[in-house]
Amino acid sequence: MAKPHRHAYLTLAVVFDVVLVTAAWLLCWVMRFRTGLPHAGDASTRLGEFLKILPMVLLCDLFALGFVGLYRPTGTRSLFRERMQIVKGAVFGWLWMFAPLYYYSANPYSRVMLSIFFFVNPLGLMTSRAILRWTLRALSRRGWGVRSAAIIGTGRLAQKALHGLQSDPIMGVRVEYFVSDDEEKSREQVRGVPVAGSVSSLLQVVRERPVDTVFVAIPAGKSEQLDGILNDLAKLPVTVAVIPDFKGVVTLNTSVDELDGLPVIRLVDAPIQGWHALVKRAMDIVGSLVLLVIFGIPMLVLALLVKLTSPGPVLFRQTRMGLGGKPFTMLKFRSMRVGAEDETGPVWARSNDPRCTRLGAFLRRTSLDELPQLMNVLRGDMSLVGPRPERPHFVREFVDTLPAYMLRHNVKAGMTGWAQISGLRGDTSLKKRLQYDLYYVNNWSLSFDVFILFLTPIVGFKDKNAH
Repeated sequence: MAKPHRHAYLTLAVVFDVVLVTAAWLLCWVMRFRTGLPHAGDASTRLGEFLKILPMVLLCDLFALGFVGLYRPTGTRSLFRERMQIVKGAVFGWLWMFAPLYYYSANPYSRVMLSIFFFVNPLGLMTSRAILRWTLRALSRRGWGVRSAAIIGTGRLAQKALHGLQSDPIMGVRVEYFVSDDEEKSREQVRGVPVAGSVSSLLQVVRERPVDTVFVAIPAGKSEQLDGILNDLAKLPVTVAVIPDFKGVVTLNTSVDELDGLPVIRLVDAPIQGWHALVKRAMDIVGSLVLLVIFGIPMLVLALLVKLTSPGPVLFRQTRMGLGGKPFTMLKFRSMRVGAEDETGPVWARSNDPRCTRLGAFLRRTSLDELPQLMNVLRGDMSLVGPRPERPHFVREFVDTLPAYMLRHNVKAGMTGWAQISGLRGDTSLKKRLQYDLYYVNNWSLSFDVFILFLTPIVGFKDKNAH
C-alpha cells in the first residue's frame, strides 16, 4: 500500500534531511565560533572551511540513516521507534564522519564543534521527520497519490484498521466506506466513515462505489464468511488485503511464509537466525575476548578485594533462564554475605540491600560485579547485548501476570540491553522493562547492538537503579 508514496517519501526524506543537517552544521559553527568561546589557534574557524567538508558530513549522515532503515517506508513506524532509529543513525553518521575528518584532514577541526554537532544533529533530524510527516499529510489531504479503500467489517478489528490507515500518511490510503459483516446490526457510519452495505450485497456495493483496495477485517468468530467474501472479491479488479484477528494472542517477529502453496503466518519466531546468528556470535566471541584482555588486571584486583574483605568464594554462581527458557549458571563477583538467602529464599534486589557487603554495594552500584559474565558470553550462555536473564523462580511468577514475559527468551540473555541503558534496572517497573525488552527483540539488528554497546559505558555504569 505504500508504493504510490514510496518515491515521494524517499525524495522528500532525503531533501529534508539534507536541509536540516546543513542547518544543524551551520548552527554548530555559530555556537562554537560566534558566541565568544575560546578556541585553539591552529584550528580552522572560517565558515568556508567547514562548508568544504559539509558534503562529507551529509554523505555520512545519509548512509547511516539508510543503514538503520530510515529510508524504508514501513507504514507502521511509531514515533518512538523512529526517534530511536534517528539517534542510532546520527551516532553512526558522527562516528563515520569523525575518523576521516579528525585524523586525515589537512586542517584540524574543532573538537568542541564536533561534540556540539553530536547532540544537535539528532534534533535536526527529528525536526526533518516532523516536517516530512506534516508534508505527507498535507499531500494526502489534497488527494495526491492517495489510493481509495473499503473495509469489510465494522467491529474492533475493522476500526483498528481504520485508525492505522488514517494515522499514517506514508500509507497513502483513504477509507471511503465500510461494508458491514453483520446483517442484523448494520449502522449508517462508523467513526465518521459511512457504511455502504453488508457482505450479502458486497459485489453490488463495490461495483457501484469502486475502490483500489479492499481490507477484509472480520473477527475470528465470523471466519465462516471469509470464503464467500474472497470469492466475491475475486470477481472484482481490486487489491485485496486480509487482516487476521489475533485478539489476545501475543506476537513476536510476525512473518508470512508458504507451505505447499498455503500461506503460513508465523506469530512467534526467533529474530536472530542463520547468518545473523553467526555474525552476532562472532561479535560476542571477539568482544568478550577483547574485554577480558582490557579488564583482566582490574578483575584480578577485584577478585583479591572480594576475598580479603569477606569470607567466602570470590565468584557467585546463580541459575538464570536463558535462550529458549533453558537454565544456565551465571557468574558474578560475590557481593553478598555467604548464605544470605538461606532463611529468606529468593529475594528481589533492592536499594541499600542489607545482605550486601560494603565492597559488594560498591560493585553493584558500578556494575563491576557483572564483569565475570564475560566468561558466560565467551562460552555461549549469554550475549554481550540482550534482555537481562532472570532467575527461574521469578520468571514463573512474572509469567502469571505478564504472559508475554517468556518472549524475551527468544534471544540470548545479555550483559547489557536496551532496557538497561534506558534506566530500567533493579526495582523498576517490570511491565515497562518488558516493553523495552520486546522492542529490542522485535527490532533487533547488528546496528542496534552496536548502538547499545556504544552507550553502555556512557550511561550503564551511572544508573541510580543499579543495586
